[in-house]
Amino acid sequence: MMNLTESKYVGCLLGGAVGDALGAVTEFMTLAQIQAGFGNTGIHDYHEFETHCGRITDDTQMTLFTAEAMLRAWHRHQERGIGPVFTERCYRSYLLWHRTQTDRYQKGNQESFLMNEPLLFKRRAPGMTCLSALQSGTMGTLEEPLNDSKGCGGVMRAAPVGLVLYKQPEEAFRYGARISAITHGHPSGYLSGGAFSAIIAFLVQGSGLEEAINSTCDLLKSYKDHGETLEAIRSAVQLAGTGDPSFEKLETLGGGWVGEEALSISLYCALRYEHDFENAVHLAVNHSGDSDSTGAITGNIVGLINGVESIPKRWTDPLELSELIIRIGEDLYEGVTKDLYSYSPEWTHRYPPN
Repeated sequence: MMNLTESKYVGCLLGGAVGDALGAVTEFMTLAQIQAGFGNTGIHDYHEFETHCGRITDDTQMTLFTAEAMLRAWHRHQERGIGPVFTERCYRSYLLWHRTQTDRYQKGNQESFLMNEPLLFKRRAPGMTCLSALQSGTMGTLEEPLNDSKGCGGVMRAAPVGLVLYKQPEEAFRYGARISAITHGHPSGYLSGGAFSAIIAFLVQGSGLEEAINSTCDLLKSYKDHGETLEAIRSAVQLAGTGDPSFEKLETLGGGWVGEEALSISLYCALRYEHDFENAVHLAVNHSGDSDSTGAITGNIVGLINGVESIPKRWTDPLELSELIIRIGEDLYEGVTKDLYSYSPEWTHRYPPN
């Protein structure tokens, strides 16, 4: 098994946020527009804002709320011996995120420590499927889906599921799919979330990326209506084995607006640059599609594999909420690799078991 280190957990979360912020600049632009604006090699740095800071989007916001929910459910399970309630806790957490997008910030919130961060109340192009699903008053499930959406809003927030449930990748897949189905009811919308969670879990266990993908595909095949997601993953693996990488090749995998395409694009970028964070994320954000989501997913994967030291300082230093993101990455590591009695008082205060 891999030597579990804080660096890898923090790298996963911080890497995803970096990819998200870098891709936010090019989201909604075509490749031709990107190259016209930033040159033939595309965007390399944060250019959208005067301060050249990296502004996270709803992808990172929801990933943080997922992490908080998973740790609160894990704490409850460890302390009380009660069966895990990951899906229900994530639903409650996503309802809080929904409030950050629809209500005004108020000090002193006791429901979640994340609700006391004003910057998380910024609307950064939140997915309409997530908003409408959470506004419905009903939690979507695999058995009773709320909609037929396969948008990438389910997969882009799922990395913490694999980080917490790394000892049981099959459970990471199951919960990743169920947590994605809270808002996205199409099989490709929630199975891509399950597959991503399992890939993260296998990587934490020490598998190489291609081995993690193959093991995840074996799990994926046991789920009904898996064909579209499986084909998208296989297309990424096949393309990664052909010649030099390019923006044009990447675009043959789709735009990333839907779950299976976002996962496929991200896997292609990560496979081509498994041990090169900068080039992997650079490739992931320069295409005509949902570049913040593909940047985030790629950053999660390659940040986990290579650790936080692999992420360029010019991307992490000006990143919005970087200290909070690092802290939650450390909390994920501490929560799942130490026994309950080693948790710090600050940790247990942030993640109460209810």
